[in-house]
Amino acid sequence: MNAAIIKTFVKKEFKQIIRDNSSILIAFILPLILLFLFGFGVNFDTNTVKVGIVDLSNSVESRNFIQSLKNTKYLDTSFYKTTKEAESFLAGGKIRGYVVIPVNYEIELKKKLNPKIQIITDGTEPNTAKFASTYIQGAYFSNLQYENSKKGILEKTKTITAINRSWYNPALKSTYFILPGSLAIIMTMTGTILTALVIAREWERGTMEGILTTNITKGEFILAKYIAYFVLGFLSILFCLFLIIFVFKVPFRGSYIALFITSSLFMLTGLGLGLLISTTFKDQFISSQIAGTLGFMPSMMLSGLIYEIDSMPFFIRMISNVIPAKYYVSAVTSLFLSGTVFKIILFSSIYMFIFAALTAFLIYKKTNERLENC
Repeated sequence: MNAAIIKTFVKKEFKQIIRDNSSILIAFILPLILLFLFGFGVNFDTNTVKVGIVDLSNSVESRNFIQSLKNTKYLDTSFYKTTKEAESFLAGGKIRGYVVIPVNYEIELKKKLNPKIQIITDGTEPNTAKFASTYIQGAYFSNLQYENSKKGILEKTKTITAINRSWYNPALKSTYFILPGSLAIIMTMTGTILTALVIAREWERGTMEGILTTNITKGEFILAKYIAYFVLGFLSILFCLFLIIFVFKVPFRGSYIALFITSSLFMLTGLGLGLLISTTFKDQFISSQIAGTLGFMPSMMLSGLIYEIDSMPFFIRMISNVIPAKYYVSAVTSLFLSGTVFKIILFSSIYMFIFAALTAFLIYKKTNERLENC
């Protein structure tokens, strides 16, 4: 390969990037918008759930149970006289569920029985309904344990006390996982769209014919494209990492060297996919649409960032195994939250390297056909 020719074409690409504001927008403004959307818009943290209480017992024991509900920081309680009143507030979306304490609540407790309570939740939001039901049940069993302990029943039944500890993310903040993982979607979008327009633009503007008259080889042509947009894409990665670590304050516990290696390999997969699309289609509009579809949707749906892969059907899980974003999400979240886990980093890096090499080979074969048969 002729280094001078490659250098000349890389300079030409950089000049074109500077003149074309769309490349700067895709590399820096688009990631900025996406990061703020993921940082503030996508949140899986458990917030306070509004629930109602219908106390038909109106006893000391029922008031103790109500106090247990009020002591739960995830529940915002309000009181209703009848179930019909609570139903109307539930139907209106003002509460997400309500609990009915029966009339015989006190009597059953005195008989050393476990009184039954009724929990009604709003099924239109399944996750919130599960949260409300779980918190109410937790408060119920906590209060029941307290009532039994007063009667000496606790010594006979010997209960087990569980102490919960969450490693790697003790605060259980979803943004600590979402923001590093969102790099996969952001880099797929920017890397793929950046290069999806490159060769198609050359054909549309008629500059490809001028390139064909030079003595540049197909390998030098492809390498020049890779180098120019890899530098731009890597600057975009550094920009995103700066925002995640220093602006959003997400802790980083791994190796920066491992992070840069995995990010570089993942960037190459995105650039390769974009260049492959660009060499296949001569139209910028079609290339951008295909790049957006192939880049964004699989990375969002099948990377494990938003949806748990193990809960997907077998066929979908098999498809997710070929998505590079899945491996990058695994590597980057591991680096941020748990440190440098060598097995995860190595396995993810090997797959991304194979994918990048395969796309580069296909680009080489496809470019060969375009240059010789144009």
